[in-house]
Amino acid sequence: MQVDNAQKQYNLSREAASKLLKVSMRTLDRYLGGKKLSSQLVNGRIWLNKEEIDSLLHDKNRAVVVDKVDMSTSKMSIGVHMDNVDNMDSPEQDAVDILSSQPRKISQQSGSGNAYKKLFEELRDELREKQERLEIANYRVGQLEAQVRNSIPMLEYHRENFEKQRVQQELSGKLEESTSLIKQLYLKIKYESFGKKLFLIILLGVLALQPLWLLLRDI
Repeated sequence: MQVDNAQKQYNLSREAASKLLKVSMRTLDRYLGGKKLSSQLVNGRIWLNKEEIDSLLHDKNRAVVVDKVDMSTSKMSIGVHMDNVDNMDSPEQDAVDILSSQPRKISQQSGSGNAYKKLFEELRDELREKQERLEIANYRVGQLEAQVRNSIPMLEYHRENFEKQRVQQELSGKLEESTSLIKQLYLKIKYESFGKKLFLIILLGVLALQPLWLLLRDI
């Protein structure tokens, strides 16, 4: 029974999974590309499921045991075959050597093909990994572009607000200067008016006292 990916817990990093499986990061990525393991991308990092890692590790250990049994069986068959070859006459032995040399050439060609196939798979996995990194980078660039677009109106708002405050400060300064000038003019006019009134009073007093002064002079 398969478990839905939404119900799985992906809490194992690629580095930890590589250490548990005792494989390289490239081999682990090959497992991911071959759908042997599932993964989730969270905040730009790839996370794997612990249960899937344990299951794959169990399958690998079981495969190693089977390979050891097959190798021991093949060694036994090779030993029996070599004993039979030693008991043959030289003409038949030459024939066996000729026949045995032909599969060796085929196996060498097959090994070369496997090497090219392995190299192709490694390059394909490496390309897939670079494509994933490129997609993550494009996603981050998109986020940064969105942040920049959102920040432009805020910068414009702050610039306009600063300009408004600057104009208000200039107007307030000019208003204070005008108020101070008006007060100075008012005081000046007030003092001048008081001086004129005082001069007029003195003049009237002198004019009023002039007949009396003339009278006193005649006496």
